[in-house]
Amino acid sequence: MEAKKSLGQHFLNDAGVLVKIQKEVRSSARIVEIGGGKGALTEHLVKLNVPLTVVEIDEELTFLLKEKFKKHDVEVLNQDAASFRLKGFSTIVGNLPYNISKRIIRNFVFQKENIEKMVFMVQREVADSIVAKRSTKQYSKFSVLVQLFFKVRRLFNVKRGAFVPPPAVESSVVEFIPYGTNLLDRKIDAGFFEFLNILFAHPRKTVKNNIKKITEDFDKLKDLVVKRPEELSIEEMYKIYTESCHE
Repeated sequence: MEAKKSLGQHFLNDAGVLVKIQKEVRSSARIVEIGGGKGALTEHLVKLNVPLTVVEIDEELTFLLKEKFKKHDVEVLNQDAASFRLKGFSTIVGNLPYNISKRIIRNFVFQKENIEKMVFMVQREVADSIVAKRSTKQYSKFSVLVQLFFKVRRLFNVKRGAFVPPPAVESSVVEFIPYGTNLLDRKIDAGFFEFLNILFAHPRKTVKNNIKKITEDFDKLKDLVVKRPEELSIEEMYKIYTESCHE
């Protein structure tokens, strides 16, 4: 079965990489695999003897997976991982389609309370953004969103030749460990995420220029609003939001 470009399919078939991913996956509950493909990683995950759910958007591959693992404790669902809802506490793992990897990660970020751990293979450029530090060119709104709720680290990089067909770029495997509440250890209201959209609308402009349409209350934050968004810590972003933009 050939990979479908429209679904961003690149099948991981390097045995060494598959074993390394399996070793990073531990679960006290259920494992959810995103994008089962032809079942290469699934074959390793079933060895962990934990209930396993595989989410696969391709109907043909869904049928293949159901047949291949019908004698195992594996639930195969033909669903879109970008909107999939977890039914309980789970460890999430998968080789994510490059074209929608950020959408899938965002979906699970907001289900943090049901996540024990996540281990995702993504395009290396996306991994750079996930783990980026402030004051680097990779630091973005996406970095902030992920790092607000998860402690993240790059586990290892993967060469193009580990896939069939080989992608145009290298990949990275990234680990996500959820914080108990979040990085700030306080309740974050929905308005903060809209604030981030405004704050990062023009990343090369100063904070003051980006948010002046929603507030001009800069008296207490003069040292912060002259910076660019990428120069701020998440704590500083939240301080600007609560002290100047949050009524």
